[in-house]
Amino acid sequence: MVNIAKESIVSTAMFFGYLSNNDIQAAKDWKQAFVDTERHFPHQERALASATTISQMESKIWLVEELHELSLEAKSVCLLGGWFANYITTLLIEKINVEHVHNFEIDDDAKKISYKFNKRYKDNNQYKCDVVNVMFEPVWKKQKKTDKVFDLVINTSCEHMFPMKQFHKLNRGFLDNPVFVLQSTNENKYDDHINCVSGPDELAEQSELIDIMYSGSKVLDSGMERFMVIGR
Repeated sequence: MVNIAKESIVSTAMFFGYLSNNDIQAAKDWKQAFVDTERHFPHQERALASATTISQMESKIWLVEELHELSLEAKSVCLLGGWFANYITTLLIEKINVEHVHNFEIDDDAKKISYKFNKRYKDNNQYKCDVVNVMFEPVWKKQKKTDKVFDLVINTSCEHMFPMKQFHKLNRGFLDNPVFVLQSTNENKYDDHINCVSGPDELAEQSELIDIMYSGSKVLDSGMERFMVIGR
């Protein structure tokens, strides 16, 4: 019997209810992802439980709904530290018609698990994951000449990384003025939260964004306050 965290079950049911597209194959892919993680990556079970909370879902829905409000028509997404990319990839493709999501993730296990959640998108060449430390390696080295230029860069894990100006420095000359969507928090009680901010203004400032399209905050189900900025 698969030992899935209760909140993971609830949030997954809520997520597919939100999508309202009756995608049975997607539901089967998610079920298999949970099964295969327990079977082949038991050391990742706690991480998977953390990645499939109601709060994780809320933060990704918030992101996509604000992009929709801005009527941004992104086709190619650069996803930084996307982890299992379970909620975000589905939302980007199904809700705002993104054509391709390229996840740059530091953990090889996370890459393999992300392919299980996003099997249908991987099979359709709509999702790809490469193992990269985005704060020390330029993402353009993983791009093919035939790949589309990124028009949207998403980082929902800014508190886990150096300020985004480091990413800009590594990829200067490669990015063609994309829109950035960044999320962070002021909750610094976790050891891996190495770069918390006081609010969306500080997040925008340390990321060197000057054309701000959206700036706001949201208290999630867990009680954590998240900040988000969208801009260039």
